[in-house]
Amino acid sequence: MFYDADKVMFSAGAVVFDQAGQKVLTVVDRRGAKPTVYFPKGRIEAGEAQEDAARREVEEETGVVCRLWPKMMGMEVRDSPAIGKTKVIYWYAASLVSIGVQRLEGHEMFTASWVSIDEAPHVLSFEQDKQLLGICRAYIEQEGYDHQTSPQPSSEI
Repeated sequence: MFYDADKVMFSAGAVVFDQAGQKVLTVVDRRGAKPTVYFPKGRIEAGEAQEDAARREVEEETGVVCRLWPKMMGMEVRDSPAIGKTKVIYWYAASLVSIGVQRLEGHEMFTASWVSIDEAPHVLSFEQDKQLLGICRAYIEQEGYDHQTSPQPSSEI
């Protein structure tokens, strides 16, 4: 399929796991009537590699510095009628390296939160995020991924 470049937006994001691999990092968006919970992601800037964009967006939205795992977990393509574009999102899994300061404009409406991987499917707002979490968990089970040593997060940043 061919897409007009002006009608496609490229984004990148990550599912960030804590040191023990038992919690994932989410963003809680309180701008609407009901909070929306999702994995951090955002636009890839001109000339920026998708891996760099994923790390940058995680840090901007949550204050968390992460290390991407060696394999991209998936690519999501969805129509976004609100912006009149097709959105392509490159998804990675990552491990927590350190926790810093959230740098997102309007950050008072957004909260970074750690959620247990068992609770996450019940909390995440989007079906695609739930599917992505399943892919990441299967990767952990298959590869036995070793999380690097890092600070253990509390439930809210």
